[in-house]
Formats: sequence, structure tokens, C-alpha cells
Amino acid sequence: MLPSSQDLHPKSGARFVFEREDEAGLRYALLIYLPEQRLWRGGLRRDADGSATIEDESGAPVDAAAEGVDEALRWAFAEGLKLARVLRKDPKPRLTRWRG
Repeated sequence: MLPSSQDLHPKSGARFVFEREDEAGLRYALLIYLPEQRLWRGGLRRDADGSATIEDESGAPVDAAAEGVDEALRWAFAEGLKLARVLRKDPKPRLTRWRG
């Protein structure tokens, strides 16, 4: 059974859930909960130099400027990269943050 917080979608902004996939903290599964019950699934990859990339479910880097990516997702991807700095400093097994 999922915790009730798994069902929470914001009315504005987004909720970010990062779950570490390796011990080094270089790969995270990423869920982005958006308004109107939208959910984006993908990942975050950090390189040894500290740079971060958001990837889609296939592992391909996300191009936030690509056609078909709406403004809410562009904003969410930028916020996700900001949160990657938190994980760089302290690679926790799980990080949940609301932004909006």
C-alpha cells in the first residue's frame, strides 16, 4: 500500500520525489507530480564532476526546449536541476520537495 502522500498532486507548482538507485548517489529515479493529476517519470544522472542531467524513462537526456514540452514541464525540469544540488551535497536515499 502506498502512503497517502503518494496521491498528492499540487494545485500549482510541483512535487519532486527522488529515489537513489546506486550507492554513489549518481543516479536517481525521479517523479514529478504536477497539477491536474499529471505525473512525469524519469531520472536524474549526476556526473562525477557534479553536473546533473534529467533523463526520460528511456535514459535519454531531456531537452526542455523541444517542441511539445509545455511551460509547466520546462519549469519543473529547471527546478529539478536546482534540487540536484541538494543531492550533490548530501546524496540521501530519498528526497521529496514541493516547489511552486
